[in-house]
Amino acid sequence: MEAMSREVTQVETLLSDWNKAIDRALGRGALLDAAAMAQIVLRELPRHLATYQRLLRMTWTLKRWDEGEDWARRLLQADPGNALAWRSLARAAEQRGRRGQAHAMWQRAFEMAPYDPETRAGLVRTSLDDPHAPALDLACLGTLYRRGRRWDHAAAVYRQLVKADPRRIDFQICLMLALWQSRATGEAYALARHLVQHQPHLLLAWATLDAVGDENDQALARHPLASMDPDGEFVSGVLGMPVARDPVMLTLSLEDAVWLDAYLAEKTAL
Repeated sequence: MEAMSREVTQVETLLSDWNKAIDRALGRGALLDAAAMAQIVLRELPRHLATYQRLLRMTWTLKRWDEGEDWARRLLQADPGNALAWRSLARAAEQRGRRGQAHAMWQRAFEMAPYDPETRAGLVRTSLDDPHAPALDLACLGTLYRRGRRWDHAAAVYRQLVKADPRRIDFQICLMLALWQSRATGEAYALARHLVQHQPHLLLAWATLDAVGDENDQALARHPLASMDPDGEFVSGVLGMPVARDPVMLTLSLEDAVWLDAYLAEKTAL
C-alpha cells in the first residue's frame, strides 16, 4: 500500500511544459501564477537560469527593484553579460539615489542590448553630462554582429575589447562564443578552459567546453549544465539558435502536476 501511495503522489512532468506555462502567465499578466510556478521549478532545479530570467521579468513588471537585484546578481554569476540583469541592478541603484553607479550599470546593459528602449531611457536619465541619445560604441557593434550571427566579425571586435580591458569577463565570454561558432575550436576551447578554472559558475563556458572538448571535458561539464540549463533553453537564447538537448523531466507532486495540466489546457482553450 505504501508503494502505491508513493506512486500516485509523485508524477513526472516536462520542464518545457512549466517553462511554457510560466511564459503564458507572464504574457497575460498573471504574475502570481508565474511566481508560484517558478518556485515549483526552483524546488527541483534551484540554479535554473531560465527561471531566474523569468523571475527578473516579473520583478521588473512589478517594479520590485530590491527583489530583482537579488535575482540579477545570481544570474550575473553565470552570465556576466546578461542585459536584463544589468538593467535590474541599474534600476535598484537608481532607487537608492546612486546615479553614477546606476549609469555605469545602464551602460553595461546598453552594450548588450543597444536598441532596448528602457535601457536607452535609463542611460539618458542617469547621464552626468548632457542627456543626448546614447551613441553606439565598439561593444554595441560586437553585440550587433553576434546577434546577426556574423561570428567572424564578432570575434574580431571582441578581440579588441578583451585586449583593451582583460578584466571584462563578459567580453571574454562573447569572444569565446564567437570563436566556437566560427569554428575556431582550438581558441574557443582554450578560453573556455581558462574561464571555468577561474569562474566555475559560468554556464556559457561550460556549454562551449561540452561542445568542443573531449569526453573528459564533457564529463566535467555535465553537472553544471544539468543544474543551470538542462534543456539548453538559456544557451539557445544567448546564441539565437537551438541547442539540442534531451527533454528534461521533473518529479513533482500530483497536485502540482494537475495544476499544470489544467493551466495549460485552459490557455489552449482560450
